[in-house]
Amino acid sequence: MRALRTRLLVTLAAVIFVAWGSWFGLQYLEMWAQQCGEADNMLRDVGERILQSLPEDIATAGRQQRLVLGGDAAPTRGKFSALGFQVWEHGSGRRLMSSRPAPESAIVPNFADGYSDAIVAGEPWRVFAVSDAQARVQVQVGLPQSALYAELRRWFGASVGTALLLLLGIGIAIWLVIHWSLRPVLQVSESLARRAPMDLTPLPERGLPEEFTPLVRSFNHSMARLAQALQHERDFLGEAAHELRTPLAALLAQAQVLQHAGDRDEARQALDHLVAGIERTSRLAQQLLDAARVEAGGSSARAADVDLALVAGMVADEFELLALRNDQSIEVEAGHAPVHGDIDDLGILVRNLLDNALRHGGPGTRVRVETRVEVEEDARMATLIVADDGPGIAHGDRERVFERFYRAGDGLRAQGIGMGLSLVERVVAAHGGRLYSGVGLDGRGFGVEIRLPMSAAGRTQADRLGAAQAAMIDG
Repeated sequence: MRALRTRLLVTLAAVIFVAWGSWFGLQYLEMWAQQCGEADNMLRDVGERILQSLPEDIATAGRQQRLVLGGDAAPTRGKFSALGFQVWEHGSGRRLMSSRPAPESAIVPNFADGYSDAIVAGEPWRVFAVSDAQARVQVQVGLPQSALYAELRRWFGASVGTALLLLLGIGIAIWLVIHWSLRPVLQVSESLARRAPMDLTPLPERGLPEEFTPLVRSFNHSMARLAQALQHERDFLGEAAHELRTPLAALLAQAQVLQHAGDRDEARQALDHLVAGIERTSRLAQQLLDAARVEAGGSSARAADVDLALVAGMVADEFELLALRNDQSIEVEAGHAPVHGDIDDLGILVRNLLDNALRHGGPGTRVRVETRVEVEEDARMATLIVADDGPGIAHGDRERVFERFYRAGDGLRAQGIGMGLSLVERVVAAHGGRLYSGVGLDGRGFGVEIRLPMSAAGRTQADRLGAAQAAMIDG
């Protein structure tokens, strides 16, 4: 029953069989009633005709020699071949005449006129008795009910045989129609099986049954998204290979300079350059790993209720030492901001925002991290703001900085890798949030504001707190 054609065939056959069985049951009852009605009419007709054919003088009736059929006469066959009759004289109880199938004794022992059921030699008979106007003679005509059942069985056998042949023909026709209808689907399946592993061209929709067209269309849509994802991966790998090639070549050159340094100062300068190159390459490798994690998906499966303020505080503590070393400061105003998300991805988000602000802000930069809850179109949103008072980004570059491997402007900003903010945008999109960029602190620098849907538990808690505050104000 796993095959669609088998299900359709069995279902249609069952429906037809039930419908035919119900119809046949009704026909059986109707046929039986018709058989009984015909038998009763025939018994009455035969009895009355025999009575009318008798002579007025019945004194000598039944004493004459009977005529017999010729030797080549065939016996009567049919449903009324077992019919028998008797003619009795009322006064003397003498049997005047009878047919060959009739028994010796009276079929109707009480000689009552009309229809009745009798048992003759242990077999049920249907009987009709009729008397003349002077009540001198009675004609009794009977038919064994087994004859009616035999006729009904003959009709039943013929009907069942015909119905089975029709059902077989209908089943073969249904099977052929289903096979013909599913042939385009089988052709699509065969063409898909013959494809190369990375062949993601759309499947043909023409000629398919309407029931399968939405499935194939959805499959084509999924393959288109898969092809787009694979193309993004190819582009990512190509760009990553290009980005890694440059720092690795620089590391090799700096190592060679260090190897051939003439004095201590030259060696220290080459070593400083080598350390800076290693840090930049390590940061690029970490961001590539973070990008691979984010693009692999699965954040919804790992999601849990998280306080964005807690994540922001933990990440800010990680960067505190780096900020002090560069004479920079990090201000944290962590208000309760519950969200439902992946804590690791949210950590990547905050970490890249802080790294971007500190790395490109320059010495003495002040960075502010703030989390809070805001109401947006009757919906509560958990908000994260990371802003600095550094050099900032030109207005035309503020949207493009979220593109992968894009570097905005010159100087410090151009020295970046170009992956941090693109990771931020992908994490925000994965959590169903929105991202805004603009001016940073005191009308200077660069700022990013992120709004994520508040968790259900956080909304419930906020509703309770709001109700309590309203009750206090009313009180």
